[in-house]
Amino acid sequence: MVDLSAVLVANGLGAALMVTLLLSDREVPHNVFLDDKIFSAMCQLTLCLCVIETAAFWVDGKTFAGAIACSRILNVLLFVANSAFAFLWTVYVDYKLFGQEDRLRRFGPLMALPAAAIFVMSVFNLWTDVFFSISAENIYTRTGLIILPYVVTYGYLICGAAMVLYYQNKVGKYLFMPVMVFLVPIFIGSLLQMMFYGIALIWVSVAFGLTALYINLQNELSLLDPLTKLYNRTYLNRYLNYAMQHSGIERKTAGIMLDINSFKEINDTYGHSEGDTALQLVGQC
Repeated sequence: MVDLSAVLVANGLGAALMVTLLLSDREVPHNVFLDDKIFSAMCQLTLCLCVIETAAFWVDGKTFAGAIACSRILNVLLFVANSAFAFLWTVYVDYKLFGQEDRLRRFGPLMALPAAAIFVMSVFNLWTDVFFSISAENIYTRTGLIILPYVVTYGYLICGAAMVLYYQNKVGKYLFMPVMVFLVPIFIGSLLQMMFYGIALIWVSVAFGLTALYINLQNELSLLDPLTKLYNRTYLNRYLNYAMQHSGIERKTAGIMLDINSFKEINDTYGHSEGDTALQLVGQC
């Protein structure tokens, strides 16, 4: 039983959040970078999926001419796009951590294999029952293989989270990526939708996760120095205000100011790119 009004509200909210994020980022110059392009692609894909899923629920059970074919096509698009989104999340995390397009070219095809397998199986579902079946009355029913797309999707999401938690310190980057804030709503929404067909929680949950991620990425831009990834003056001012307000009578706040001796000579002798490297090395220390 599908509650179409609830589906419209949930996916409408998810679509509205994605439109807001896409419009707010439309004129931002940093969208030329790969990680921003991937994030934008995830938002666009989520927006499309909110629309496609709503259409799939609406078509279910309808008996107009071509309804069965329409239902199959819409549900195949859902499975394909779902695995594509999860794959993009893993690619996004990898690039945020390592910042190497060559690394993605080397490992990307291997990472894409599970999503490619779901893509091929989903396309076959246009002619034969793989993940779902459509009855003569145009009623959608899941098959036993429905677990495979969920396993692949969860695998990508967990892989991305594990990469953030494991490699963040090893590569010397601090990322404003609220992994649990991003993943928990998705896991809850997708599990509920997997257990109870007829409710639409996956993509509104993804929309909330992406919105939380976007907010934290803005914090990254405003509070971290882009070269050294150290906290900047804005963060220092906030921290000092906090320390002054919460320090007791017997508690004193102290700090140390450092500079790099002969830093100008590095720039003059070896060039500013080497000077940047020197700043990065000192920042890691």
